[in-house]
Amino acid sequence: MSTEKPPVEAAWSPERRPWGLVDLLAIAAWTAALAFFFRDALFFGKALFYFDITEINYPYRDFLAKSLRAGRFSTWHPGINNGLPLFAESQAGYLHPLKYFLYPWMSTWRALNLDTILSVWLTGLFTYGWLRRHVGPIGALTGAALFGLSGFEWAHLIHTSMANALMSVPLAFWGLEMAWDGGRLRGIALGALALACQVFAGHLQDTILTGGALGIYALCRAATAGSRTGRVKAIGFVALLGALGVAVAAVQWVPSKDLLDRSPREGGLTWEQITYGSWAPELLPTLAVREAYGTLARDTDWPDGYYPYHEMNAYLGLIGMALAFVGAGACRDRWVASWIVLGGLGAVFMLGRFTALFDHMNLVPVVGSSRIPVRYHLWVSLAVAALASVGVDRLASPGRFRLRSTAAFVLAMLAGSIVIATYVYFPAWTDSRRWTTPEHLEHFRWLGREVAIGVGRTLGLGLAAWWLIARAAKEVAARRRAWLIAPIPLLVMLDLLGSHVADVPTIDPSYWTIPPESARRIKADPSTIRVFGAAEKSAAEPGFASRPVDFFEVRDTLAWSLPPIWGLSSAMGHTPIYPRRMLIFHDHANPVLARYEVEGVTHLVTGRPVPGYPGDIQKAGSAYIHRLDGAQPRARLMGQPVYVADEAAASKALDDLGAAIRDRVIVEDPGRPLPEGAAVEGSARIAVDQDERVEVDVEARTPAYLVLADTYDTGWSATLDGQAAPIRPAFAGFRAVFVPKGSHRVIFTYEPAGLRTGLVLTAIGLIGVLACLAWPRPVAEPDPAHAPVSWPRTWPIWFGGLLLAFTLASAVKLGPGGPMLHPRWEGSLHRFTWSAGIDAIKPMSKYLGR
Repeated sequence: MSTEKPPVEAAWSPERRPWGLVDLLAIAAWTAALAFFFRDALFFGKALFYFDITEINYPYRDFLAKSLRAGRFSTWHPGINNGLPLFAESQAGYLHPLKYFLYPWMSTWRALNLDTILSVWLTGLFTYGWLRRHVGPIGALTGAALFGLSGFEWAHLIHTSMANALMSVPLAFWGLEMAWDGGRLRGIALGALALACQVFAGHLQDTILTGGALGIYALCRAATAGSRTGRVKAIGFVALLGALGVAVAAVQWVPSKDLLDRSPREGGLTWEQITYGSWAPELLPTLAVREAYGTLARDTDWPDGYYPYHEMNAYLGLIGMALAFVGAGACRDRWVASWIVLGGLGAVFMLGRFTALFDHMNLVPVVGSSRIPVRYHLWVSLAVAALASVGVDRLASPGRFRLRSTAAFVLAMLAGSIVIATYVYFPAWTDSRRWTTPEHLEHFRWLGREVAIGVGRTLGLGLAAWWLIARAAKEVAARRRAWLIAPIPLLVMLDLLGSHVADVPTIDPSYWTIPPESARRIKADPSTIRVFGAAEKSAAEPGFASRPVDFFEVRDTLAWSLPPIWGLSSAMGHTPIYPRRMLIFHDHANPVLARYEVEGVTHLVTGRPVPGYPGDIQKAGSAYIHRLDGAQPRARLMGQPVYVADEAAASKALDDLGAAIRDRVIVEDPGRPLPEGAAVEGSARIAVDQDERVEVDVEARTPAYLVLADTYDTGWSATLDGQAAPIRPAFAGFRAVFVPKGSHRVIFTYEPAGLRTGLVLTAIGLIGVLACLAWPRPVAEPDPAHAPVSWPRTWPIWFGGLLLAFTLASAVKLGPGGPMLHPRWEGSLHRFTWSAGIDAIKPMSKYLGR
């Protein structure tokens, strides 16, 4: 053994190392780990479901898949919520590449499985390729595992559009760095297309988060540039990338922006809405041990009672954070410095309501319409992945460095976690007599197992990683040092995958492939128009996870957006961006039976019989079908108009008329062509009923309003006997066309509002991308990514201290008696109770008007 002492505190100097066999082994390890972890879904033994997958993602994608298989590109979904502008809503991901690679060729549930798994795999693969520009294979695999298996990824595994969008993040940074480092525009093209694909994935908030991260990264690059030209280039290239990405994606975001402007989110959200989903300080223990409050935090009220605990997942593991701390030791490298800044800012932003940053965030354009601040953890995940890759690279490189500060950081994390967890669980130890029922005792056993497994895994893997790190830090021989570090990314993967073993929600594929008995019965009824399903439970929020749930029974009620999967149309549906007009109708049309009749609901499906409702009640499987005989046809002639000027007046008229909306039409028609007391005679029949085209034959023995009980949307236009006819909002949320006496053909056709403008902008953007790809020579001098910065070595300490001071200052306000806890921090720490989540369940009576 060599007795030569290694040099003290050798500086990290990245080298461009060619790819080779080790890279293939690293990618193979990443692939094998995911294939094993997702084996049930990958080989189609199980189907993904749960929460947003059931409520939104699967139904949307199923409609798109069926349209593509039929050779259509239908942008309007007629079967959800009386009609939904699905392309504008965007979460179906019409233009994302994976949709065409998978959905036209296989059943939807199989395509959704592969869509999700490929998104995770590609996120890690692209992260690996990006980080390999800066570090060796072991470091790149560590960073890829941390970002690809981060808490952010797992938190949004059930948000398929977000999983699709996440894989574009490393590509956007990769492209920008290519442009900076080489001075060429080809990297701008790659980054712009990556950013556009985030929009095409169907979750615009991810694009906002990625754009913000790119902007901060560019500011850091400019701040560390050695010349004015370098600063201009840093800002100019990111601005060009963003502009081209926005332009290429315009065909999607322009219609989406139009829909947003017609939703309750227009003009930004309130402070309460925009800070919903802030990462609370009491979650610190979950950074050390993911299961500190149980995998699904079943029925505990520490996160404001009933809260989607999966959304709060910021877990990166103590190993990953310790490696990032090691990597941050190279803080005088400009690339490393950028990630320290981005990670610190992300940590503050994800606190949301708990800092003054969000006091007026709702007034910021675009950003003010995005809720759930914990999603800024995307910045933290990316920063930890980059810094950890450097940490591993430093460990594998010659030179000695001290681990005392890293050990102090880990111990501080553990100490803080223990203090907070003790406070949260204190009632469980001091007042245990409150929880003595068999159910409570089972809950305690479950929670004890969860926490014990989490602590055991964290300690076992953490100690193994620390032993390897400590040995490597002292090792002189380069080859032996590399061998000691080689298992580190595998330990990181074991930690992250082990902590999320319960977070892949799967079920038997028959959940999607075999229609429930309720759907079969209703579809067999030739008089069926629309259904309305009221589930006893959600699609499985954590508040239900502590008790056995037969998800097939929950599905039988045909709630959320499920009916179109089995060929039925629904008067309800889930979407984050409801058209405001339809919400007005749903909120103000009472009694609820009159509302159902106006929108053509023939069947109400519930999990238990509802006494007092007219019509027959049949039991179908576990559900109950209420036949509502008073449902009005989708297309009908109506008179006795109540003329109103706008949405607000329509809302008041709905309140005033009550049950009379069965016989009188509330219409926004400034021409007032029909006397208010006019009775009408005649009939209307739907002759052609397609997704984006509805033709109605009218026999009007008197002038009348043709009311089509489909969602009003500015993308719809109409003709009356071949001549353009205005569509007037009826009942705030439906469509009406005035027809004179006689026989007529009224044709409704749809094109997403703003689509043509979006297409023009997209064409311009694509021309710009092609120009970047074809540009023959550099447009600027190369600017190395790893130039040293002149900042003092202790600058990260000052930066972190400043952020901590700002956060603590946000927790205090001056009152009459001196300093006191600021109201924004109220509820930041909860005491342990069971079953609080159940109290927040939306009762079925909410939907039934009882």
